[in-house]
Amino acid sequence: MKNLSLFGKITFGVGVIFFIMGIYLFIQKFDGSFVFKEHYQDLGFISLGIALFFAAFLYKQDEHSGSDNH
Repeated sequence: MKNLSLFGKITFGVGVIFFIMGIYLFIQKFDGSFVFKEHYQDLGFISLGIALFFAAFLYKQDEHSGSDNH
C-alpha cells in the first residue's frame, strides 16, 4: 500500500467502502434463505468493491519519483 499513488490509495479506500456497504446490506436483507432477485444491489456493491480493491494496485507509484538519484 505504501507504493501506491494517491489515486491508487483513493481507489483502494472507495473499494473497501463499497465492499463493507455491500456486506452490510447483504447481512441486513439475509433472512435465512438466499433469493438472488432480492440481493442484486448488495452483490453489486460487493463485486464493485472487490474490483476497485484490485484495480487500485494498477496505480503503482514510480520508484524514482521525487528523488534525483538515477
